[in-house]
Amino acid sequence: MFKSIYIRLALTNLKKNKRSYVPFLLTSIITIMMFFDMYMIMDNSGVREMPGADSMRSILGFGMVIVAIFAFIFLFYTNSFLIKQRRKEIGLYNVLGMGKKELSIMMFWESLTTGGISIVIGLIGGAIFGKLMFLLLYKIVGYETPLQYEISAGSVSSTVLLFAAITFITFAFNLLQVRKANPIELLRGGSIGEKEPKTKILLTLFGVASIATGYVLANIVENPIEAISVFFVAVLLVIVGTYALFVAGSIAFLKMLRKKKSFYYKAKHFHSVSGMIYRMKQNAVGLANICILSTMVLVTLSTTVSLNMGMENIMSNRFPKELILSVYQSDENLTRTVDTVVAEEMNRQGLRQKNGYRCQYTSLVADGKGEEYTVDSFDSTFYFNKTLIQIAPVSYYNEMNQDEIKLADNEAVIFSSSKENYGKDHFRLDGVDFTIVKEPDEIPMEEKQEFPVMDTLTLFVKDVGTVQNLISSLSGGEAATFQYSYGFDLDGSEAKKEAAATAITNRLRNDYGIACDIELRGMYEEDFHTFYGSFLFLGIFLGGLFLMATVLIIYYKQISEGFEDRNRYQIMQKVGMSRREVKKTVNSQIRMVFFLPLGLATLHVAAAFQLMRRLLASFNLTNVNLFITCTIGTLLVFSVIYGLVFKLTAREYYKIVTK
Repeated sequence: MFKSIYIRLALTNLKKNKRSYVPFLLTSIITIMMFFDMYMIMDNSGVREMPGADSMRSILGFGMVIVAIFAFIFLFYTNSFLIKQRRKEIGLYNVLGMGKKELSIMMFWESLTTGGISIVIGLIGGAIFGKLMFLLLYKIVGYETPLQYEISAGSVSSTVLLFAAITFITFAFNLLQVRKANPIELLRGGSIGEKEPKTKILLTLFGVASIATGYVLANIVENPIEAISVFFVAVLLVIVGTYALFVAGSIAFLKMLRKKKSFYYKAKHFHSVSGMIYRMKQNAVGLANICILSTMVLVTLSTTVSLNMGMENIMSNRFPKELILSVYQSDENLTRTVDTVVAEEMNRQGLRQKNGYRCQYTSLVADGKGEEYTVDSFDSTFYFNKTLIQIAPVSYYNEMNQDEIKLADNEAVIFSSSKENYGKDHFRLDGVDFTIVKEPDEIPMEEKQEFPVMDTLTLFVKDVGTVQNLISSLSGGEAATFQYSYGFDLDGSEAKKEAAATAITNRLRNDYGIACDIELRGMYEEDFHTFYGSFLFLGIFLGGLFLMATVLIIYYKQISEGFEDRNRYQIMQKVGMSRREVKKTVNSQIRMVFFLPLGLATLHVAAAFQLMRRLLASFNLTNVNLFITCTIGTLLVFSVIYGLVFKLTAREYYKIVTK
């Protein structure tokens, strides 16, 4: 009987507080659906057979971890709004004779009800929309195999366990809050902490300095790979700075507005500015969360949409020639063998080569800048802040460029893969000096890159003997190890191209024992579409999740502030403020609070633009205009949604304060 009383009481409380609990339940349900569907897709047997399945499943697995962490943090955070709003109600129950044990039982049934409803509806909704998610994924990656829809036991059990654990932790937190507080503190609820906060100049300066440092780091890094590590440092600095700026800087800003008499002493500004100063201490974190989440939405969607829409640019950067054959150790005889096998298989399939190049070269990694370089190692391993130097006979340069340059022993032609040319008259490597007689703007073998992963200089010298003598003098007598690269475009069907590529690889490896690799653009196209398509799929998921979180934080923030402000507005109306003036004041207050996070988020995205360009360059996307268009488009769409949320929350806030 007593159990049924607690159950009825819990259900009554949830119904009475539906304005707060319905958005929380909807958010929980949607988050559960997202996690469940991502797990279900990753665990699907049909997905395992897709081209590029390993990469896609890794990306989805990474997304699941983000959703799980985010779900815990966000649901725990929004739960704190709920318990804050109900402190007076719980205190009243306590004063009327309900002990903390009875309150704990009632709150247990409330948590069990909300958690159970969320998990059950989330699983059912996830199962219903799961097929739609499969279709969306297959549409994005361009995979045509018939859909095999499966609901695995692992996806169900993992979802239930994760969100049951989150529900239990939030219940334990609520229990701790009630058990720690006395009835008077609970009855006072949101009235605690109404003392005007002090202006914290040092914390404000720290926030500005942290954000400025993050901005500088985002704009000074050049190397795309290095940008990945710098990205996390810059993000951390901007996040810390954003919190500090809202916690301390917002108070300083509002006090500055209060000192400006022409602005402050107006009906629509007076009440809103003074009220926000007192509340900013507890609401600044919410504003910072809105700003950071807005930035995450903009960055996530703009980058993933750019990657998907820039597939043609990505493929042309990753595969400058349709077929590239790489032989790791070669000499003149082996080179002739490779050329013969390639010609025979092209003729056998009726294919015609065009825009081709051949080059036999040796590689080394060097330190240095300008004209002076020092050998670091005799290989082509990737290193940060070093230069890859490729040395080849000038005969290959002449062949690929239809030129007839003749060089002396100490002369060279040089090409830089960086956007800027080498631009020097001499090149010196460990004291061996070459006079540069020509620097072309382009060669078929290499392409200029705006943000090269590793700076590359290709040095064409007199002949093979010059290359051997140079390497021998630099390495202490060791002979040069040559590599051979053969690339060209093709005319013909994809089936014939694949047949020729496979035959060339098999013959060279099996018949001649030649260590080689062959890259045919068409054979990798499906894998690339799957890889980048899964990024877009994940971006849509996470962007939607962050957007939902942003909307809910804004909603709860306005609702909780509405209840806190209701008494103040009622007093103001009693002393002569009309409903129209109340509405103007409400709109003024919400606009100030509302668009500050959006403005700072836009500034964050603008400051991160150069860094994001470099990160996209590491994914072979260099189309800057496309990225600008996608970023602006994402910002406009997000601003429209943000504006709609402003209208909705302003209306709810107005209803509460005038009720």
